[in-house]
Amino acid sequence: MVAEFEANLGHMRAREGMALAKKNGKPKGKQPKPPEPARRSIRRRYAEGEVSLADLATECSVGCSTIHRIIHGGAATPR
Repeated sequence: MVAEFEANLGHMRAREGMALAKKNGKPKGKQPKPPEPARRSIRRRYAEGEVSLADLATECSVGCSTIHRIIHGGAATPR
């Protein structure tokens, strides 16, 4: 009975969090990948040596592994 009550509390908190995120305009689910023109720009700038992976990641607000995947054309190495 206590476990059921705690599970219900968890579900309620999750729903409240999702409602708050929706209200604040946060997307849910998997984040969209950068559009193809941005991906081409990332590849070009990295190839020309303008910026580092970390700088591109910061600029595009994504992780370094995402930039690595864009540049090297594939999935990042699994851990």
